[in-house]
Amino acid sequence: RGQQRGSKSTASRRGCSIPSAVPFLRMRSDSGMRALRFALAAALLFAMAAPSLAIEEPPQSKPSKPKGMVTQSAGTYMAQFLKPKKAEAEAAVDLGGFILPAKMAWAVKTTTYFGLWYFFNIFYNVANKKALNALGLPWLQSLACVAVGVPYILFMWATGARSKPVLTNKQVKQFFPTVVLHAAGNVGGNVAFGAGALGFAHVLKSMEPAFTALFGGLITGKWQHPVVYSTLVPVMGGVAYASASELSFNWLQFAAAMVSNVGFSLRAVLSKGVMADWDRKVTKTDGPNVFSLLQIGSTFVTIPFVVAMEGWKALFPWLHPNWKAAIGKLDHAGAMITPSYLVTQLVLSGLAFQLYYEAAFLALDAVSPITHSIGNNIKRIVIVITSVIIFGQKMNTQSMVGSSIAIGGVFLYSLATEYYSNVAKKAKK
Repeated sequence: RGQQRGSKSTASRRGCSIPSAVPFLRMRSDSGMRALRFALAAALLFAMAAPSLAIEEPPQSKPSKPKGMVTQSAGTYMAQFLKPKKAEAEAAVDLGGFILPAKMAWAVKTTTYFGLWYFFNIFYNVANKKALNALGLPWLQSLACVAVGVPYILFMWATGARSKPVLTNKQVKQFFPTVVLHAAGNVGGNVAFGAGALGFAHVLKSMEPAFTALFGGLITGKWQHPVVYSTLVPVMGGVAYASASELSFNWLQFAAAMVSNVGFSLRAVLSKGVMADWDRKVTKTDGPNVFSLLQIGSTFVTIPFVVAMEGWKALFPWLHPNWKAAIGKLDHAGAMITPSYLVTQLVLSGLAFQLYYEAAFLALDAVSPITHSIGNNIKRIVIVITSVIIFGQKMNTQSMVGSSIAIGGVFLYSLATEYYSNVAKKAKK
């Protein structure tokens, strides 16, 4: 009888708990969608403010006499919308009824670039984290990040929307180590994103400039001003302070983030040395094309490691045990995980990864390096806030203070680097 009563009471408790959980799960799902909308609105708000933060160099000399206003048609402006220009190079737009000032025309373009950069970056991080949480296959996720964008790249080249790069066999061999480093940085980042809190992973990855400064000096022999290196102290100190109190801290996430930092920083240093002697007009290796080559090359580099680390079935994820185990479970917002859910997150993360880098290159070509650095720092803050809101990953006071110090240190590093770089250029003149 006791067992029967126990089973009845257990059954009744189970029976009551399921219906009561449904409204709660719906509430979590609704709150997750509201949080996502809030994060996107915040990203767009920051993006709209970005052009006003522009620190552009003034013209070298003033014209001796006033010139007539240079204008362009609305059709020309729209046709060249994805061809960024600096503020002083943009022309006013003749809209028929009125003239859109050149500064405003440039601001509209730049705001769009920053908005797309933030927009796709948020969706990449959210979709990427959802896929990692559901499947637990960081190597597969790394492959998705580089491979999903390849059809887009080939389409851009095939249609002539972007010039196809032309490299010799020697240049391909020279470029291959950079491809390997890009793949390593991508894998390290995905392992870090999957091993712990998304926001804290971005705090750890904010140390990348420190590695870039170190490797730049060691490899090229060109060391920067001591003040530049001093700005890295708050970066490392802030990360250390935040790590000491991070509730979800684990050494796997820390080590993977450092591997990502090393990979991407070495990629940046070595790629400059490798392509220093290339004629960019002949090879057609501008920023977006260099990134496209890295994406295609990393796809081939990553595939054998996916097989080695997660089995050949990871290349056909619907056959992998983790895929089957994820079906029917609930995600962080209470949404049911289905095959279409998993496919959507994998494809969306890879496509958003490609597009957010494309938008970042557009923004870089439209503003000064300092402004771009400001935008990049704001982007990190937005991602940290988004991860806290959407995934409910808490940060205590010490972690928030340490993260703020680290991100602020990165900004100071960018300012110091730009300042002493300009000083060195003036000294040569």
